[in-house]
Amino acid sequence: MPDLASKPPRLKPRSKSKALLARLAEVESPDVTFLGDRFPIVMEKGRGLVVTDADGNRYLDFTACFGVLALGHRPEAITQALRKQAAKLVHGMGDVHPTGSKVRLLELLARITPFQKANAVLSLAGGEAVESALKTSLLATGRKRFVSFQGGYHGLHMGPLTLNDRQAFTRGFEGWIGERNVQIPFPYECENAGLPPSAGRLHFGAPVRTPERAAWLASTHGLRPVEEVLTQLEDTLKSREFAALVLEPLQGRGGERTWPAGFVKEACALAKRYGTLVVFDEIYSGFGRTGPLFALEHHGVVPDLLCLGKALGGGLPLSACVGEASLFGVWGKTSGEARHTSTFLGHPLACATGLAAVNGIVRRLPEFQTRMKTTHDAFVAFVRACENAGLPEWMHFEVRGEGYMKGLWFHSAPDGFGAQLMSALLEEAFITLPSGPRGDVLSFTPPLIATEAHHAKVLAHTLKLLKTLARQV
Repeated sequence: MPDLASKPPRLKPRSKSKALLARLAEVESPDVTFLGDRFPIVMEKGRGLVVTDADGNRYLDFTACFGVLALGHRPEAITQALRKQAAKLVHGMGDVHPTGSKVRLLELLARITPFQKANAVLSLAGGEAVESALKTSLLATGRKRFVSFQGGYHGLHMGPLTLNDRQAFTRGFEGWIGERNVQIPFPYECENAGLPPSAGRLHFGAPVRTPERAAWLASTHGLRPVEEVLTQLEDTLKSREFAALVLEPLQGRGGERTWPAGFVKEACALAKRYGTLVVFDEIYSGFGRTGPLFALEHHGVVPDLLCLGKALGGGLPLSACVGEASLFGVWGKTSGEARHTSTFLGHPLACATGLAAVNGIVRRLPEFQTRMKTTHDAFVAFVRACENAGLPEWMHFEVRGEGYMKGLWFHSAPDGFGAQLMSALLEEAFITLPSGPRGDVLSFTPPLIATEAHHAKVLAHTLKLLKTLARQV
């Protein structure tokens, strides 16, 4: 396949970034930051959608830094909350002597999450919120195993690691993972099934989800028909040995994958039938990213436990596992020593910025929802432009996801094509990410303040890169 990396860069040389990355390589574990010839950049500052690197190059951020910065880089409300709290108290004793910001944040989560009387456990990373959910499920059911779906990503802490199916994450830890989890294939629906999502699906080229391509979808992408997946799920749950079914209402790292209409509701009903709790991982999809405040609203299902993170902290490390107080009652009342806690639980700075971030998102959600509808038009125009550009068949793609959690799935392209486009777009001054098990999805998860014009700009550059590749073939 032609290589876009040979294209001359349009940005000034990254000499300062290169020097800093060389220093980083000397002191960081080699399995943390990938270092290439012109990747990554070293971020120096940000405002809104704009990020400036150590060499003064300016980029548009279409990742919101893994979906964290829902209100953009350094929004005034967040920086004011941070300064105000830092002037009073920087660190507290979260599970011994709590702070007011912790109390107020938990009260806010209780109001906005879909539970009658909510309790929550706060932590720092999304994986810790999933860990809280797994431990709560074990206590509540007395069972020892879990069920998750292929393509799901739930963090890399030792508990959540068992839910992963990607060898890039699990290699070397197979002995720990053992038989703790069963992976169910991700389902697909046929394009001619007449279900509501099919009508609104955007794709360049022939539809990929047809009965004729079922075998190809299974062998290349690991997808299975809906009925087959539901049968496998029920056969698994029948043993009544599974504490929880864990899923993302919209898969993020899995490639912005949406579920077939009605599938999540049926899967959750099966879990309930066999006494298995349902855990929704909304660490990525929560707080307005897919349109509604929580992506669970797309499915009409309230889980037993809801894991939140990323945008929750407004840029500071913060996560939460939320559910009914009656369910958290399985932990019992503390007698002075909490069984599940950490030094930084309910950190006052994170809780203060979290309050500002969540209140800001809730207040502006109608504005963001309107903007998402107009932004969808940019993807419609992009598909039409691709159709008129005479691009080759291997560049056919499907637009996946909802709201500001979208991806271009290049289903017929070689593995890693999304990563290749990401590197090329970085030279065009756009920060993006690849996703999907094969790295064949180009992901767009910008701050919720992004406009249709922002999306039109990055998509225009994406089309330019695709045309360049097509000419090189």
